[in-house]
Amino acid sequence: MGRTDYGTGEYDEYLNLTNQPTMRTIPLTFLLLLSMYAMSQEIRENILDNQTYKERMAYFEANPLKEGQIVFLGNSLTQGGKWDEYFPAKQPANRGIAGDNTLGMLNRLTEILEARPEKLFLLAGINDISLNRPNDKIMTGLKAIIYQVQAASPDTEILVQSLLPINNDNNRYKRMLDKEKQIEKLNMEIQKFCKAEGITFINLYPAFLSGKRKLNAKYTTDGLHLNDAGYAVWASQIQSYIK
Repeated sequence: MGRTDYGTGEYDEYLNLTNQPTMRTIPLTFLLLLSMYAMSQEIRENILDNQTYKERMAYFEANPLKEGQIVFLGNSLTQGGKWDEYFPAKQPANRGIAGDNTLGMLNRLTEILEARPEKLFLLAGINDISLNRPNDKIMTGLKAIIYQVQAASPDTEILVQSLLPINNDNNRYKRMLDKEKQIEKLNMEIQKFCKAEGITFINLYPAFLSGKRKLNAKYTTDGLHLNDAGYAVWASQIQSYIK
């Protein structure tokens, strides 16, 4: 699917429309096209062209979801989790893709919607931030994902997880420099939205902090991704929601 550019007026109109209840079931294709709109300062990368994304999609096709499963949807942080080992009685499905953002998740929702999962644990936004997307656009993507699930699989319980803090001490991920405040503000916006919509919000962020807006070094391999100790914290934070 190629890139499609929209004028600022068209995109602003869409941002307003997605906040209206009657517009929550906008066709997925239209959502995807509008999500490709890029602000002038945004880094233009299409996740749908990413080789890792394509490989994971092929894996998902070969290993389809079972109806009524618990599903974890997200990026590399989600992909790195051994959810079926942390919660063997439930055998959750891992639908994380390294590098994925809200556009990529919207593109692959069909498989999840058709499986009508019991619960959907969603974590998204950090890769959108790395592309210099503003929070209002990221929120539009998150809302689109949530509204699509609510419309197509109304019995699925949606659990939205906060973004995790980052640690830039090693200056490894240049795109994440000075993004700490944006992450914190986005979490606040997600929490506010979930409260207004009656959606479960799981605030993972505080459990990973060491100092102000800083990911504890003992939980990370590189300042962004988690080690085994980090995943143990994550699993403990969501354990009560898995039952």
